[in-house]
Amino acid sequence: MSNRLRDTSDREGPPMNRSAGSPGWMGLATLAGVAVVLFVSIASWNEMRTSQKSLTDRLGQLETRLTQISAKVDAVGSRAAPPQRGPDPNKVYPVKTDGAPVKGPRDAPIVIAEFSDFQ
Repeated sequence: MSNRLRDTSDREGPPMNRSAGSPGWMGLATLAGVAVVLFVSIASWNEMRTSQKSLTDRLGQLETRLTQISAKVDAVGSRAAPPQRGPDPNKVYPVKTDGAPVKGPRDAPIVIAEFSDFQ
């Protein structure tokens, strides 16, 4: 036996070509990668659809609530003002001060009358 490498090209039988009969490991890895990408894409799309539906439902609820609040604000704004109680602030009322204690001159242009009740 010699130390030289033997030429095996003259052997009989079909050549060792893996791509001709089966996809081989590289083809299987590519196919698995495509399957994973497809699965992740479908899962993401489904999650996005679920989130979008949830947001659409929530937006509808917010619009309904906003309409209700707007109707209440309009109703309060259109209500008549409650009738005024007590004296009319735009009317001048004469006050009799005869015999009451007075501080200052009796002919002053402005008279301030103070009423108090100690009960």
